[in-house]
Amino acid sequence: MRRIPAKIWLLLISLCLFISMGASVEAKKLDLTLARFVQCHGPDSYCHAHNVAYERFMTEYTFSIAPRALSPASTLGYSGFYIGFENSIVVIPSGSALLPDSNATAADYEAARWRIGSGEYNALPPVMYVPSIHVRKGLPWSFEVGANFSNLAYSNTILVGADVKWSLFEGYRKGVLGAFPDIAVRGAVNQAVGQSDANMTMLGVDGSISYHFGMGGTISLEPYAGFQYLWTFLRPEQLLARTEDATIDYLDATPGSYDLGNAALTKPDLERAKIFAGFVFRFEMLAVTMDFAWGLPREWKTTEFTGDPTNPTIDSNGRIVDWESATAKVDTQFMFSFGVAAQF
Repeated sequence: MRRIPAKIWLLLISLCLFISMGASVEAKKLDLTLARFVQCHGPDSYCHAHNVAYERFMTEYTFSIAPRALSPASTLGYSGFYIGFENSIVVIPSGSALLPDSNATAADYEAARWRIGSGEYNALPPVMYVPSIHVRKGLPWSFEVGANFSNLAYSNTILVGADVKWSLFEGYRKGVLGAFPDIAVRGAVNQAVGQSDANMTMLGVDGSISYHFGMGGTISLEPYAGFQYLWTFLRPEQLLARTEDATIDYLDATPGSYDLGNAALTKPDLERAKIFAGFVFRFEMLAVTMDFAWGLPREWKTTEFTGDPTNPTIDSNGRIVDWESATAKVDTQFMFSFGVAAQF
């Protein structure tokens, strides 16, 4: 088995520390503020969630921190190692800069969802940037396992992930079989920590193909493409509270306030399809990867409040029942990712 040089370990530890430190740099801009999706129309009115805006925002938000490909269908081989510094960039969707007031509609909340759902008002960065360390190890029978450690810049969100890949067909470079691409399937999971508003687990399953072009023995180029399906298991924390003047805050910050469980903020299992393509350029131990991914548009059903907030219909358990089915949707999102790695 190959031994990893001490300099590689030192670089790996240094990059992990660098990524961890990034969580405290301008940490409020992309931290979640899900309480703002709950609207109260006055001190004597009931409060209710705007679930269409909330679920659309979280689908867009988690796209940038979900598992990404950044690798071809081929594996590293039985004794192969990959230690890489990987990065992804997603442009934040445009929307209204006006913040909803007590008279705002569901459409107003959806238009301003990014101003509402993250960090300081009107202080959003132009992109979501996620640097990460990714370590992969080749195994027998065309298997490969990996682990990653990431940070969403401008936030306290740390991501810990793992992945496993099985190449169903790989390694043929000559003859009839050499004309066929490598084929692989992969499963990956990212767990987000550091956000008090929600527990987020992102699961991805993908299939990919790639083809290896060797050039001069020490240089190779391997383009790849694939399809990925993502699930996000989102569970908001029960920290929402309303103050006497109908503003939204958190239970531990507002003495005398009360829980807003009746506001009915959903606990959705969000889904998203993604297509991706890229290439890996290798020179001796150096591997440079470029990856282009598109989150596809999607529609799904959720619930939205339709009653009179000053006189809603209440059931015997004290819960509002003025909810109807509503359609939430998300548009295409683009992600650019790149990585620089030592592969040996």
